[in-house]
Amino acid sequence: MTLAEAKGRKPWRASSLSRASALAVAGATSLALTLDPYILSRASSASRHEGLPLLMLGVSNAFAYGLGFRPAGRLMRAFISPAAAWALLVAGAALVFVR
Repeated sequence: MTLAEAKGRKPWRASSLSRASALAVAGATSLALTLDPYILSRASSASRHEGLPLLMLGVSNAFAYGLGFRPAGRLMRAFISPAAAWALLVAGAALVFVR
């Protein structure tokens, strides 16, 4: 590889790994909830209604981030980030399955 070829290549970024993992987790979660709704049968009705909206917000946030959506606004950029996606996913899953 020549120096000119090395300058033309884009460096590998850690964001591509976080995008891929966010997309994989969002896909697996939405697929599990769509194909097997009996996963939630052991959780009480109250905890499902408290945690499922947070879980689904986390899934949609992870899909948006994983597919590379980049909003123009600063506030929306903060919301559609891997930290927000993981926080919503973990909080929703904890409310649904831990209680």
